[in-house]
Amino acid sequence: MKKRLLLGALLALTAGIFTACKDDKGCNPTLIQPTEFRLNTPEYAKKSVVLKETESLAMSWSQPQYTSDGAPVNATYELQISFKKDFKVSYAEQVADTTGMTVADYIALDKTYTTCTASLQCSDINKALMNLYAWTSAEEVPSDTPLYVRALSFIQEGTKRHHVVTSNMIEIQVKPYYMVLVDADPIMWYIVGENLPGWGSKPGVDCLPMFLDSKCQYDKATGAGVVTYQNYFNDLGWKIQPSDFNWDMGFMGGGSANTAVFRNGAGDAGNIWCEPAGYYRVEVKTPDNTCTITPLDITPKDYGQICITGNFCDWADTDMDRANQTGENHVWSYIMTVDPGNVAQIKFKIPGSWDTNWGFGDEDGQVNKCGVGQGGGKNIGVPEGTWIIMFNDITGEFSITEIKE
Repeated sequence: MKKRLLLGALLALTAGIFTACKDDKGCNPTLIQPTEFRLNTPEYAKKSVVLKETESLAMSWSQPQYTSDGAPVNATYELQISFKKDFKVSYAEQVADTTGMTVADYIALDKTYTTCTASLQCSDINKALMNLYAWTSAEEVPSDTPLYVRALSFIQEGTKRHHVVTSNMIEIQVKPYYMVLVDADPIMWYIVGENLPGWGSKPGVDCLPMFLDSKCQYDKATGAGVVTYQNYFNDLGWKIQPSDFNWDMGFMGGGSANTAVFRNGAGDAGNIWCEPAGYYRVEVKTPDNTCTITPLDITPKDYGQICITGNFCDWADTDMDRANQTGENHVWSYIMTVDPGNVAQIKFKIPGSWDTNWGFGDEDGQVNKCGVGQGGGKNIGVPEGTWIIMFNDITGEFSITEIKE
């Protein structure tokens, strides 16, 4: 069993939000530029951490002083890892350089925080070291290596970071291991609501994943990109949740119809809703956590029911589940488990006829996680695992998202 290395009794932690002013009269806080804050040195830094046998590392830090009077301010924190002490060239810069001349000396971990604590997954730490060192075999991985960590604090406004300040750097000795690097999975968001399967965290049961965009080039290191959802919306409320279903970090109502804002740890402003009822396209840009809701002037064909078929059911019609529980609907889902070592072949179709069906790919059984289905196209391959398969009968888009334990 993997271990979780905790901090024990460290410095008292402060929350990501300052205590509110005791007297609101005359309280007009002014942001100031912090000059420092402290990343605490954990007890486990005194020994070598075996990354393969440890699940997570807990970290904490003090809060930068963003106002002179302690007024409420939401700060966002990022943790960065280096194999040197420089922190001069980021891994994102290395990936962006198509010439291959840029060499990174640090990497920012994907997850950000709004409180002064973090639990770093050791598998993410090891992957970061693999990317930085570019080890190509187990023989190249050292038995021990120093790891340098610092925190970054900033006030986020859209894609911009204001009042950025970095903490001190701490050193941790770790025992890394070789792992095969693959592109990061696209960052996924899930839609929940009153006219949807529910308000929960079980894909296909009480929430639905948004669609991957086949035109999007997802960031290989972080999985950042675009996810979409297009269907008929009425005035019933809904929200968008991240893949870890932390409701404090989801999208909520923006105070008016057809608007959604990233909560980012702040208070809940209520549900999102659309007005007037009709067809809308929802798009989430995951690099900066922004959401747009666009009305569509379309009158799509109503199929009433869409089926999935394939070698898993001897090519019989199998009803997919509707997304909208009442009223018009054009998004459908189906949960499928494919046994280890197998690849299922599927297509989408109308009930009782092959006159209207959708496939995709260059050959039968080719695995594709997303695409725009083509009439009479090839059988779509689904690899081993448990998946929720989404299909939109307006656009022909399909999206296949793994359901992880």
